[in-house]
Amino acid sequence: MIKIAIIEDEFNALNTLSKLLQYTQKGVDIVAKIDTVSDAITFLKSNTVDLVFLDIELIGGNAFTILDALDSINFKIIFTTAYSDFAIKAIRIDAIDYLLKPIDSDELTASMDRFKASYKKEKQYNTLLNTTTSKEKENDAKNTLLIKTTQEQHVLVMDDIIRCQSDGSYTIFYTKNKKIMSARNLKYYESMLNDSAFVRVHQSHLINIKYIDSIVVNDIVLKDGDKVPVSSRKKSYLKQFLANL
Repeated sequence: MIKIAIIEDEFNALNTLSKLLQYTQKGVDIVAKIDTVSDAITFLKSNTVDLVFLDIELIGGNAFTILDALDSINFKIIFTTAYSDFAIKAIRIDAIDYLLKPIDSDELTASMDRFKASYKKEKQYNTLLNTTTSKEKENDAKNTLLIKTTQEQHVLVMDDIIRCQSDGSYTIFYTKNKKIMSARNLKYYESMLNDSAFVRVHQSHLINIKYIDSIVVNDIVLKDGDKVPVSSRKKSYLKQFLANL
């Protein structure tokens, strides 16, 4: 059963969307209907859902106020609004879709089809991970990191990750071959990578030690040529860390 939360402050719009989902979609459970920013933040911090229909203009703020307040975003998003002003920002967040009110039944179905395709792939991947029992595969899993976006799932070898950069509630991964944005914050990944050769050198940067070329004044120069700022507090720690390698 797909768990859905609707965050919408217009009663008629909420009621219409709720009925459309119930009448057109099988296997869905609307577990919450919320109309304020504060209630939405409280609910999403303490409950797990698969999909959120998120109105942009809300009582007490807007949708991005909610997303910025969360430590991580563990659900897919379909934005709903009467205005198109926020379309570019919504796309940047990797939302499944951006529906304009009044919501058309066919457009809703198309959005749900896209969500279900992504949801199915994610479930299949998680099932594969959960059924992996051999020691060799377990060791491989420990050395990889799953990065999920709306359209794709990336399995990164940790040694190939050069650095991670904070972008608000999101994290940009720089690897040898590509750049990926994940809808989870840097703190989340720091906790996953702290047993590997990664060091938080700045509030916004987590780097792989093996890619450090040099430390110049207040910058770390990486082997790919990029420069990353290092905080004064982290600078002394990093020099000590490198000396002990």
